[in-house]
Amino acid sequence: MVSGRHIRIERKLGERDYYCRDLVSGNLAVTHVESPYLPVFREKGGYLEGDDQCHFLIRTTDGYACVVYNSRPVSCREFKCCRMRIYRGGKNLAGTIKGRRSLSTTDPDLEKFWNDRIRLLRIDEDGQWDMKVKTLLEDAGYNVELYTS
Repeated sequence: MVSGRHIRIERKLGERDYYCRDLVSGNLAVTHVESPYLPVFREKGGYLEGDDQCHFLIRTTDGYACVVYNSRPVSCREFKCCRMRIYRGGKNLAGTIKGRRSLSTTDPDLEKFWNDRIRLLRIDEDGQWDMKVKTLLEDAGYNVELYTS
């Protein structure tokens, strides 16, 4: 059983606990579905075989969350994935924010907006920065999905 591309679930220990093999390092880790996410994880169907997406990543009202964040395997802890997706016109992906605050886009309008309005923001705390950027982008007509942990 593989959860996404880098984690293999070796054994389900119960409704909330799994032995997972980190396919990058080869290490075995026990992951635990955290209480706040258990209802959504159950609603999703819990662990489902054959799904290529990570089974521990769920959609929430605020974006996405890792349901085993505090017990996630080492490769997940070290991986810096997308923290924000930016859409234009509904479902057209215009760009992503990766790492701490790096924009990845081929949209010249988004790149200009980023350089003129967002790059110079002086907000150190990541959560506050995320919310300010989300507000600015939405005011400019973009749709934003935040990925939280």
